[in-house]
Amino acid sequence: MRRSGWAGAGVAVGLLFVTGCGGGGGNGSAPAVDPALAKAVNKNCGHFLKPESVAAALGDNTFDGTLGKIQGDKGSCSITVSVREAGRGTSGPRHSDVKLSLEILSWKDPALVAQSVDEVCHNTSAVAVTEIFQGPKGACSVWRAEPTEEFLVGGKLDVHGGEGTKRITITVHGVDGTLKQDREHALQLLADVRAEISRRA
Repeated sequence: MRRSGWAGAGVAVGLLFVTGCGGGGGNGSAPAVDPALAKAVNKNCGHFLKPESVAAALGDNTFDGTLGKIQGDKGSCSITVSVREAGRGTSGPRHSDVKLSLEILSWKDPALVAQSVDEVCHNTSAVAVTEIFQGPKGACSVWRAEPTEEFLVGGKLDVHGGEGTKRITITVHGVDGTLKQDREHALQLLADVRAEISRRA
């Protein structure tokens, strides 16, 4: 559900520490990973995203496929889910919606990467920004409760970070469940990407 109560209330800035990422359920157990999800994510997202972290982030959403492909150490990929048409209940036809996306840009200067992330993470006056939470190693999450994309019920969450010369953005398209859970999942995905970049360095 769209959290319209936040709209027009100004921008909140907070601090978030993430030590791990559990599943969408209340018992903290990791969800089973669909083999099709694991294969598609590993193939098209360049092993930067861990399938178990993606499965946890998707929660109760039904994995549908991937879009785009990361070539080498840069590019973008998106994770799609199968959803019912709005207002049609459980009988409506299903279609694909992008739920999560990853973008990795390769820059020459690590200092410019850090500067870019810092600017985004402290720009509380950016268009439609509702809340910014600071994360580990200079990263942050930027939540737009009322994004310009009207179809994103629940808002859009972008997590920004850098690792060396790589500029990383993780996006949750349409915030399900609680904002806190989506933020933790997205930051865990960022941590996975950073770890893989460091491993390849």
